[in-house]
Amino acid sequence: MICDFRLKVFHTVAMKGSFTAAAKELGITQPAVSNHISELEGSVGDMLFYRSRRETVLTPKGKILFDYAEKILNLYRCADRELMPQRREERRRLVIAAMPEAAKYVLRPLVESYLRIYPGADISVLERSRDEAVTMLADSEADLAVTDAPIEDSDSSVFATLCISGASRPMATWYLSKAAGTGNEEVVSDFLLCCRTFK
Repeated sequence: MICDFRLKVFHTVAMKGSFTAAAKELGITQPAVSNHISELEGSVGDMLFYRSRRETVLTPKGKILFDYAEKILNLYRCADRELMPQRREERRRLVIAAMPEAAKYVLRPLVESYLRIYPGADISVLERSRDEAVTMLADSEADLAVTDAPIEDSDSSVFATLCISGASRPMATWYLSKAAGTGNEEVVSDFLLCCRTFK
């Protein structure tokens, strides 16, 4: 995998909240983790983490770097996928039930980016009302649902922010809900990776 290892170490520490946990996750020693972070802090000219015995949290500059690190590491992963030869037997099918605005302004452009990485993928973006999208998700007729509000009792998170010209509410937040147990989790995860990278 193409990767800037120092950035990966930094990202892992931020996600795990601990140098020790990051070392275990990466299979390196804790002093090695500390060295990588110290080198990054030297380059930045400031601290990236507040350290205490109980926790390790990002400083303001650390938060800025974290946002860029996520995008950079996602781009590395996407580059790996584009460079790796496709397995012919691999079929990547994804069904997304989405409210019309989300389908038009967010999903269709993202699908184009995804298809550059997986040109043989079969992606259906179905325009549905919120209730219809929720029902399709519950019945496993859709792998993802994009709605205008979180769906109760599901793994919902912010998907994208929209600014539609002429709308009464110019900024609308959309939520993405993942279908559980569909057997398509890997494809869903890859699609979300591309969304976070290209949106």
